[in-house]
Amino acid sequence: MTHRERVALALNHKQPDRVPVDLWGSACRLHTDLYMRIADHLGYSEYMELVRPGSTTKYVDYRLSDKVDVDFRHINIGKPKDFKSYVDENGNTIDEWGIGRKLIGNYNAITYHPFKDKDIDAIKKHRWPVAEDEGRIAGLREMAKYWYENTDYAITATSAVSGIMFELAQYLRGAEDFLIDLYINKKFAFSLIDQLTDIIIDINLYYLEPIAEYIEWIEFTEDLGIQNNLLISKDMLKKYFDEPHKRLFSAIKKRFPKLKIFFHSCGAIKEIITDIIEWGVDILNPLQPLAQGMDLVEIKKEYGQDVVFHGGIDIQQAMPGSIQDVRKEVEERINVLAEGGGYILAPTNHLQIDVPVENFFELYNYAIKYSKSNLRSPPKTR
Repeated sequence: MTHRERVALALNHKQPDRVPVDLWGSACRLHTDLYMRIADHLGYSEYMELVRPGSTTKYVDYRLSDKVDVDFRHINIGKPKDFKSYVDENGNTIDEWGIGRKLIGNYNAITYHPFKDKDIDAIKKHRWPVAEDEGRIAGLREMAKYWYENTDYAITATSAVSGIMFELAQYLRGAEDFLIDLYINKKFAFSLIDQLTDIIIDINLYYLEPIAEYIEWIEFTEDLGIQNNLLISKDMLKKYFDEPHKRLFSAIKKRFPKLKIFFHSCGAIKEIITDIIEWGVDILNPLQPLAQGMDLVEIKKEYGQDVVFHGGIDIQQAMPGSIQDVRKEVEERINVLAEGGGYILAPTNHLQIDVPVENFFELYNYAIKYSKSNLRSPPKTR
């Protein structure tokens, strides 16, 4: 069975020969420190593609994917040609949205919010990203076509924008101020969300146009939960964000009806999984198993026929732990989620600096070994 056939079966809720495994997607990369330790361990003389300069997950290296038989290749949107990030007088690196960041310790932090203390008129006056910038798509069609015709990997598109409406509004306004807006500055909140939705739709349609025929899904990332709850109430999410998500995902599916929608949200989100599916989501990530209420046995039973699960491997305790911790985690996820298809195994987020090198290899090698031995025989393919 080829990698692409294996993924196709899982996406159609059918049993593949083993569980598909993912690496280098929007929410399953490696912290740069961990990546370098793995590359050094393997004796690589150089690090590979620098796809996210300035982030804490800078690299993509398909040599590692091939070492552990990952089933995917991922398209990453390019940088806009007509905008270059810059450092302002306060040391903030300003991106095309006007948002500023600084590296604090091992992680980037947002340190400048362009809409802080601004009124609704600022939304119209702001310099918004230009969606149809050729730098975003330069070389992407050629890459996707080559992978499709010359390899057997499943190909996907990673997120065009880091965070969508709920997250970007906080980045622009400041989290506390935006959450207050939802209660006492509703006109501003609705206006900002609508503006963001329009731009995100335009960027994604432009990004997907040259590659859609070659890929399985497009990824969106947006954290709606924390460890023990939603970030805002379910009622508030429905009031402000139901229609924007439906509008975004329906615009993608109307233009590219064969594409699936992949949606990432960390945290305790069980009470809104039905809503997320109703938005048009086909693949749900990451199924954070230690978050409150995220009982994966119940979630598989309730939603396993309606959505494909992606992720599931705990990075809070299991991945920084022992080899036995990793094996136990893999077994539990495969036993609960993989039977009958509809599951792609991956970490629940980027593997962090506290993960031992040997645990990275054990995760993937053991997942393949265990699933081959413990899943029922798949249907035969040509």
